[in-house]
Amino acid sequence: MKIELKEKQQTGKLFVGEENNPKAEMQFTRESEHILNVKHTEVLEELKGQSVGRKLLDYLAKKARNENFKIKADCSYVQHVFNKYDDYKDVQL
Repeated sequence: MKIELKEKQQTGKLFVGEENNPKAEMQFTRESEHILNVKHTEVLEELKGQSVGRKLLDYLAKKARNENFKIKADCSYVQHVFNKYDDYKDVQL
């Protein structure tokens, strides 16, 4: 599964599929140099049950570790994953 990243100034998204018609997407904003806020995650029905949302978050967490920033979660899905798993404690705000 290919995950792509697109960023424009203070906003960005990770997605699977076509950028304008993604099968899965995680939207975020940069609140500062060291804080990225995930606003929304959506996975189409055809990819449900394949941990695609988690794969998007894993990609973002790896980027956060490499680039030394923290992830804030306005997105209810990311909040749920942060609460359920300890894997992200080092990048969680």
